Amino acid sequence: MNKFLTKRVISRSSIFAFIVGFALAHAVAQAPQSSEPQTAFPQAVAQQADTGPVPSTVLKVNTRLVIVDVVARDKKDKVLPDLRAEDFTILEDGKQQKVSVFNFQHPGQGDALPQQKAALPPSVFRNAPKYGTNRSLNVVLIDALNTTFLNQAYVRVEMVKFLDKLPPGQPIAIYAMGRKLRLLQDFTTDLSELKNIIRTFKGESSHVLSNPNGTSEVPLTLQGWAEQTAAEKAPILKAQIEDFADQNVANQSDFRVQYTFAALSSLGRMLSGYPGRKNLIWISESIPFAVYPDVRNDRVSPNGDKSLAPAAEPKSNALNRREYADQLALISNLLADAQVSVYPVDARGLLGSAFFNVATPMNGQGGMGGLAVRSEGRQAEELFQAHYNMRDIAEKTGGLAFYNRNDLDVAVRDGMDDGSTYYTIGYYPDNKNWDGRFRKIQVRVTHSGAKLRYRVGYYAIDRVTFEKQHPQQRDIEMGQALNADYPMAMAVQFEAHVIAPGPGETKVRVDFALDPHQISFEKGADGLQRAQVDCAVRVFPPGNIDKPVKTEGARVNAALRPEVYDRIGKTYFPCQLSVDLAPGKYFLRLLVRDATTGQMGTVNADVTVPNVEAAKKEPESKQ
Repeated sequence: MNKFLTKRVISRSSIFAFIVGFALAHAVAQAPQSSEPQTAFPQAVAQQADTGPVPSTVLKVNTRLVIVDVVARDKKDKVLPDLRAEDFTILEDGKQQKVSVFNFQHPGQGDALPQQKAALPPSVFRNAPKYGTNRSLNVVLIDALNTTFLNQAYVRVEMVKFLDKLPPGQPIAIYAMGRKLRLLQDFTTDLSELKNIIRTFKGESSHVLSNPNGTSEVPLTLQGWAEQTAAEKAPILKAQIEDFADQNVANQSDFRVQYTFAALSSLGRMLSGYPGRKNLIWISESIPFAVYPDVRNDRVSPNGDKSLAPAAEPKSNALNRREYADQLALISNLLADAQVSVYPVDARGLLGSAFFNVATPMNGQGGMGGLAVRSEGRQAEELFQAHYNMRDIAEKTGGLAFYNRNDLDVAVRDGMDDGSTYYTIGYYPDNKNWDGRFRKIQVRVTHSGAKLRYRVGYYAIDRVTFEKQHPQQRDIEMGQALNADYPMAMAVQFEAHVIAPGPGETKVRVDFALDPHQISFEKGADGLQRAQVDCAVRVFPPGNIDKPVKTEGARVNAALRPEVYDRIGKTYFPCQLSVDLAPGKYFLRLLVRDATTGQMGTVNADVTVPNVEAAKKEPESKQ
């Protein structure tokens, strides 16, 4: 059983209507009085009603709407602004699909303004997008994990130049990725605030790079005459040293990939709460993986029945090989579902010969044994792999890669401009067999000479089947989302009422109220609408979010009759947890998760548990 759900697994069947009625009445009775209406999700429900002719009382049924953002340019690289739905043809694995959603997005359609939110009572917490906009949003990710300290300083200078030339009114969020994903600045249009953040950013020395400072690195293998002598006198020792170096490189790469996966997952969960396209400007020396390493349908199957690995490879290479096929499939789908297009920018700028590179030792033994030639070859190979991965993730997500240029400030601005005007096309796939295979998307247009950019496809993953074959995946994802350092996830929006214990009690109760329009329901043969929802809370002492004191979780298995299903659509989907805590102040990370889709929502909260013994002694002292 999942370690986050060991305390309570709640089953809901035909008596769910009674439970819902009790939860509704209890929440109203316990909530502090406010002049504002206590509707659980006034903004979320309103947005759902405005998106189309579907009534707001109809919940999200488990259908798979595939969204594809298309950047269309002419032969002169100018935007094509007047294309219509009938001008486009969209195919999945070569078969034409019916277009169900179509619109054109461009910067002039509206400004990004902060959401006007009703004030919440002190014990009520909500995760909701900060900005309401129908234009693309931009996130700048400064990659300190995969970038040397020397080049991070260069990035800081270029970012200040970029902000000096940025027109006002464009909301930008800035994140830094190192050991953790850190939010430097949430979405804001305040350029002075953004500049202050960049100027004060000191960077971070990467713990997974062999030369994190960007200066001369200490080689792990023998160099110069020592290498030649060992090859003649001690070939076994030489082979052992080289194998140790290979293992060290493989382990470093594994750490880089896992930290990067965690950061991208967190960004995807946060950006899912914002409608429309999001442009991720990823400033890095190198991206440690190709997001679609192999997209042939006869090879890719993240549900576990086939492998992405080549049919055969040398034994020495296989020993240090790492496989990320399943994680890559989930990451690519997460970015696609969140409508994230990646724009990598090479933080190194334009590189010259390796002979003049400060990170290449060329004195003493290092200058002998053909090291200069090998250094040139190694740098060329590293650049090729880095730029290949940048192009891959850009092309496969509908973005652009920028490298071999020293104007990083212009590259960042070009990425934002490129992703600001696009067509959104949506369709429900005719193929209903969710077998985990990669499905290739093709978009065609009748306009002669048009150049289109869009994501190339998606993995048809059934989350329920996937988690049965990978039972640890839910633990991994929920563990990351419950990390208080990571940004709030907003793919599933909710409110939570944190109720402190009364006199003589020690249990903190958390009443969750989920936006039902963001939960997937499936209608069974018995006519009941079914959904599975996880809710969890992780407790931290104040000022120490690295050492949680407790984690509690529960799963709601809902089977709703039609009248209850309709009632849920007009109110909220409930979940309740209780946590037994000693007296004191605590910081909480609250989480909800749609088990069908894997989409999550998180929010930070706090609570104070009164000292029961002190409360008992106080009346005695007054007598």
